[in-house]
Formats: sequence, structure tokens, C-alpha cells
Amino acid sequence: MVARGCRLGGSSVSSCPVRRISTLGFGCGRREKMAMGLTRAFLFLFFIMQTWAQHGALEVVGAVDRVAYLSPRLQTQTSYHQIHWRRNNSVKIASRDSKGKVWYTNSSYKGRLELFPNNTLKISCLQKNDSSMYQVYLEDEVGKEYIENILLTVYELVPKPTVNAKVINGDSTWCKATLECSVGLEGVTYEWIPPTKFPLEDVGASEQHVSFDPLIETYTCKVSNPVSSNNASLTYRHPCSWTGESSAAAACTTTSMLVVLGHLLPLFFLLSLA
Repeated sequence: MVARGCRLGGSSVSSCPVRRISTLGFGCGRREKMAMGLTRAFLFLFFIMQTWAQHGALEVVGAVDRVAYLSPRLQTQTSYHQIHWRRNNSVKIASRDSKGKVWYTNSSYKGRLELFPNNTLKISCLQKNDSSMYQVYLEDEVGKEYIENILLTVYELVPKPTVNAKVINGDSTWCKATLECSVGLEGVTYEWIPPTKFPLEDVGASEQHVSFDPLIETYTCKVSNPVSSNNASLTYRHPCSWTGESSAAAACTTTSMLVVLGHLLPLFFLLSLA
């Protein structure tokens, strides 16, 4: 159908607007807008996946004889057809098929693994040699795999430190000594805590009742790693004698990392004559 006012014949037909053509042009415009919208959506999803991939491996810490949970980031985002866990991308240790059946295939983890429905892998009775990079392979229904790395580091619980004082020089006015602290473990940090001066009962009170002995002071060595901490003390007595506490004590589990202050503390202080 031709538009009104259009003359047939001659060259005038070529310049006549045709409704069918204009309708097709309008349809192409809609399709172009839809295509641009889909392109933007795909680019956004690609950017999100690239950003997620750049985060690198998750890091999990555990203690010897304790439990660690390796949990993929994608565990709750979608349902996967089948999954399996590997160690160092080579040794398969756990799998679940499309019917939900679970296998544990490595004898060194016998009785120590549990694979949860959300794809989290539990490792019990941790050993030092469990420290490694683990991979989880998540396969969807069309066969596409998503791979995620999780780094597990297993630490020993920090034992009671051994503390000792070596007197360099001491008399009735001066005491020069080196305080030593050690636990015989790698990957630990040391913090020396000096004596607390004038402990207050209530910092907001108008008056304070204080009690202290200027001739006796206690220095504490605190040793930590990412899963535990422990401490031991040395007590100074005038003029220059030192007493260390017993080394028999349990470790305290923690998740904090302390700043390294060193395991040797040289002390130089002046003591007033009574």
C-alpha cells in the first residue's frame, strides 16, 4: 500500500514513503535497543565474574587435631549437577554425583571428611601435612565447570613459652638484663607486655585506692599464631633477681594476629635506693 498523495509512474515512486517500510524500520529500532540491553547485561555479568576471579584463593586456617571447613563462595548461589574436591589439582578426595551419592576416595583422609549439601568440605582431626591448596569443581546441568581454589594452612597450638632472664650487670642502683622467650615453633609472633603501673579500681571515681610494690615487677611474654596464643611471665625483684613461672599450661585458642615485637627484650632501668 502506498501513502496518500503519491503518484505512480516515473521517478516519483522512488521518493514515495511506504508504510510497510516504515513499519519495518520501527521494528528494527526495537530489536537494536533490545540487543544493546542484552549486551550491557552480558558485559555486566562478565565484569562481575572477572572481579570475582581476581580475588584469588580463599584462605582458611586450622589447628592440629581440630576441624576446618572449606566453603566455596558459590555454595548458595546456584544448584550444581555434580561436584568434586581435589588437593593440588591432582588428588581427588571427595565427590558427589547427580543423584546425591557421596564418595571419599583418598585413604590419607579416611574417616576425616564430610561433604555437606551446600558443597562445604569438613576436614576433622587436622594434621600439619593437610596444609595445601584445595580445588572444588562445580559442574552445572549443561556440563560447564566452575573451579575455585581454597588454601588451607594448619598450625600447631602454641605451647607455654619458656622464659629466662640473663643478668648483664646489676647492683643496688642499676639492673641490666636481657629477657628471653621461646616456644620452638615457626610462624609465631612475640609480644612483650611491660608491668602495669598503678592499677586503678575505677578510672571514673573521684578518688582511687592503689597498692603496689616498687621492688617487684612482672614482665609477660605473649606468643601467638593465627589459631592460638599463650604466655609466660618473669618476675623482677630488687636488686636484680628474676623468677620465671612454670611452663605447664594449656594454650588459648584465638583468631587474632599480633605485631612482632621480638623475642628478646633488653632492659635498662634505674632503681632508686630505699
